[in-house]
Amino acid sequence: MLIRFIRPETIYARSLYYLLIGYLVVGLSGCSTPPRTEKPPTSVARAMETRSFSGDLKTVLKASINSLQDMDYTIEVLNSDVGLITASRTTENKKAKLASEQSNEGMTDSEKACLTIGAIAVIAVIAAAIFDGDDDDRGGNTIYTGGGNDDGPDGPMIYRYRVTINLTELNNDETNVRVSASGEVEQDGKILSTGGVHEPEFFQKFFAGMNQGLFLDQNQPIKTN
Repeated sequence: MLIRFIRPETIYARSLYYLLIGYLVVGLSGCSTPPRTEKPPTSVARAMETRSFSGDLKTVLKASINSLQDMDYTIEVLNSDVGLITASRTTENKKAKLASEQSNEGMTDSEKACLTIGAIAVIAVIAAAIFDGDDDDRGGNTIYTGGGNDDGPDGPMIYRYRVTINLTELNNDETNVRVSASGEVEQDGKILSTGGVHEPEFFQKFFAGMNQGLFLDQNQPIKTN
């Protein structure tokens, strides 16, 4: 049976064979989902997301805005009274992995789709072998005229990131900054995955930009008339 399926002899079996190959290629490519990371414990996440900077709230707020803009984020909400900033970015290039916010119980939609594709493939293998044998008995005069138009996703993946920054002015001329980030991946109008951003590199880059901005502000030459 296996040899007959790999090397079908009739027109019908060959058509079914090539259709199956194309279906599997398209289907399995759709099963792939963007890489995800595990969400760290709350204490670890807070330590990664939080830094204290020398300066009052207004000064540190300005450095936060500059760092976000250097990372190509657009400021959406800015409330200097309570120290709140929200910003977003949309890009076709992945900037950070998304952490899984779902439990491990049950199957995801992509896993269910892959299971369905596998079941269809098994049925197609059996059908190809049966029809190949029937066509041999009839002399192989059956002509297959069907076709498949099931196209897979062809649009680019769109990555959307959202950052929220909370600033708290402390008593010793320092300001505490906590950053939280989340994102989603979309393709052809369908949301593929959502989750929080918990990559250390993402926060290190943001805080490094803040440090650089504060350093430049503190070391600007004093203009004299």
